Amino acid sequence: MGLTVMRRTRDSYLLFMSGFCLIVLGLSEFHLVELSKSFEDAKAYCRDAYSDVATVHNFTDMHELIALASNRSVQRAWIGLEIGNQPRWRWTRPGQVVEFLNWREGNPLNNDEDACAAMNEDGEWFESPCRTKRSFVCHDNNESSAYVFVADRKSWQDAQDHCRDLSSDLVGIQSAEENEAVHNASSSQTVWIGLFQDAWRWSDGSGSSFRYWRRSQPSYHEGQDCVAAIFVHEGKWNDLSCTGKRRFFCQGAMKYSSTTSPPSTQDATSSSSSSQDIIVTYHFTVTNGQSTTQSSTSGPTTVSPSAVTVTTERVSSTLTTDISNASSATSATTTSATPVETPVQPTTSSITLDSGNLILIQENMTWIQAMTYCRKHHVDLVHINNQDIQRQAAEAARNATSAHVWIGLRYACNFNFWFWTSSTSACYLNWAPGQGLDREYGCGVTGAVEATGGQQWVGLSETEALNFICAACTG
Repeated sequence: MGLTVMRRTRDSYLLFMSGFCLIVLGLSEFHLVELSKSFEDAKAYCRDAYSDVATVHNFTDMHELIALASNRSVQRAWIGLEIGNQPRWRWTRPGQVVEFLNWREGNPLNNDEDACAAMNEDGEWFESPCRTKRSFVCHDNNESSAYVFVADRKSWQDAQDHCRDLSSDLVGIQSAEENEAVHNASSSQTVWIGLFQDAWRWSDGSGSSFRYWRRSQPSYHEGQDCVAAIFVHEGKWNDLSCTGKRRFFCQGAMKYSSTTSPPSTQDATSSSSSSQDIIVTYHFTVTNGQSTTQSSTSGPTTVSPSAVTVTTERVSSTLTTDISNASSATSATTTSATPVETPVQPTTSSITLDSGNLILIQENMTWIQAMTYCRKHHVDLVHINNQDIQRQAAEAARNATSAHVWIGLRYACNFNFWFWTSSTSACYLNWAPGQGLDREYGCGVTGAVEATGGQQWVGLSETEALNFICAACTG
């Protein structure tokens, strides 16, 4: 599912929209695993079943984790950040490496503790406690080579938050010329720059310098050497005891096929009323796992995935009871969550109609079934990011046998924003009156286009059965 995510209210949605431009969650391979494990057990599970515990490189990644957690009422979950042995200096802006340096004599102090860097009135850098309040310089979000001096005096973290609220970050400096430009922008005052030192490391060895700490975090209390995202606090991070058991995010493609069992889920939370639940993994897989939630599903039900999986959600059994060709037989391998794949396909009576690179499927399916079908047979549910695609989608929708037609929009209910289901960004919006930004929805709502009339977008329950439009490859 980016810009800054400093507020998760309707106001934050406008930030997320970037001046009413829809910025969507990227299609990186994150999975929310709804088992409670210690950090080390979570790491072992992720490395066995996927690649590793999730690394967060930027706000696009963070938005995606928030979107995954939002519909599942997840309060906190492990990410792949843990304490290391050697503090390192890093630029806060994602992707910047520490090459150019302009330390004042005697700096840095090389203390084995967190520290931040400031620029003095002569343009030289010095190490400073991060809680000291200073003026600061942000990157200008409109020009990569321009800078914004902020005279307000703030701690380093508050200064970073201020810059991020401007959809930017504290300044990073890569050359003597840039250093001089920042010095000039600061009016020769002492200011914070975006250089900081910490000892945190990512489980997969990534050099990502992205941090999203809550205020007064990390606390460095004894034993709190692992990091979780706290979704009741905007997804910001806490250091916590590594032995605590909580849900977690993995990254990477799932390693298991229908003939290979993933790690046992027998240590999942259970009770005397435990029964089968359904796990949905975008690009989609629906598999059974142990859960305390009551369900009427008597056996494993799986929607065929595309080659790559992306996100994992737990959904109610009512969402899957009408899946075409679903198996209702009880499986002896259910407790180990072995996938049983059953393709979702239109019936022999269904019709496909082309409109440019868009294909209308005249078969009623739930939103999840529709997406699964599009990703298996074409590319994805259509993403409408400009007027031309809207025109093609409207033309296709006129031939629908349902009043609305599914498109690739999904709603994150806990944070009140809409996102396209794979990596797309656009300023184009076409909501019907009273829809989209004009209202809040419940959970389980997805986007559709009207088949008649103004053919604008509406939010509907994902369990409704509608025709849908797939995007096909060009050529």
